[in-house]
Amino acid sequence: MRAAGRAWLSVVVLAAGIGLLPGLLYLLGLALVEGWPKPADRAPSGVAACSGEPRMGFQQMNPWSFTARFFDPGALKKATDIEREAFWVARRHLMRQPQHDMLRWHLSSTALTIWITRHWSAAQIADTARKEDFCRAWSKRRGPGGPMKR
Repeated sequence: MRAAGRAWLSVVVLAAGIGLLPGLLYLLGLALVEGWPKPADRAPSGVAACSGEPRMGFQQMNPWSFTARFFDPGALKKATDIEREAFWVARRHLMRQPQHDMLRWHLSSTALTIWITRHWSAAQIADTARKEDFCRAWSKRRGPGGPMKR
């Protein structure tokens, strides 16, 4: 094989590796989770966890859209309430498990957040977040000057 052919093959292999990396990290993060969270036991109310606004559909997260947010300067401001609630549920679930290093924590919490948005309805996410005291923490953080101030 000539040098030009090997160079193109290297570029293709590198591009494929970069394209597959978010999915592989997602699968690794899920493998690090011990047990799966369960939705709240009650009938879903269909309203937001704290505001009581009706919930319709939402855009499910996936590893590639999450990775694309790293390249968007305003990505944290664009996170939906459902994504914040799903992160809260994932974080609370992982807090009940044995503690590990920070890399494992971030990888598994991100993967579990994505998994929750893909396998639960918006109502299940909101009701479980409400059950996990999301509203109390949310209202404290949204006060004047708080980190979640819009």
